Amino acid sequence: MVLTSNECQLQFAFQTFEKDPHLSIRKVIRLFNVPRTILIYRINSRSTYADTISNLQKLTALEEEMIVRKTFDLDSRGFPPRIHDIEDIANRLLAIYDAIYVGLYWASNFVKRQPELYIRWNRPYNY
Repeated sequence: MVLTSNECQLQFAFQTFEKDPHLSIRKVIRLFNVPRTILIYRINSRSTYADTISNLQKLTALEEEMIVRKTFDLDSRGFPPRIHDIEDIANRLLAIYDAIYVGLYWASNFVKRQPELYIRWNRPYNY
């Protein structure tokens, strides 16, 4: 995760508040010019939105990594992986846990989410 300047300011404010017990939250907010609610969330150990896993995400990071590896394996063997192939792999992984299958647009969203994968349209060589 790339830290923005606001995130750096929040981290500095949080570290300062932890180191000096005599500082109040209001003074730290004025010193570092950070939002009060976010600083209080950090003090109370509430996780950030970027760190939480979506409830809609059915597969773990390791399983998604396995899908990417399997896709590259298919490509190295000369089989061009298609969207429905990726969906098939995910459904086979979910069948292990007796979970509901992936949705209609899951595979295309998965390809958009993975920086190594991209969609390329095939064209015939000779007409």
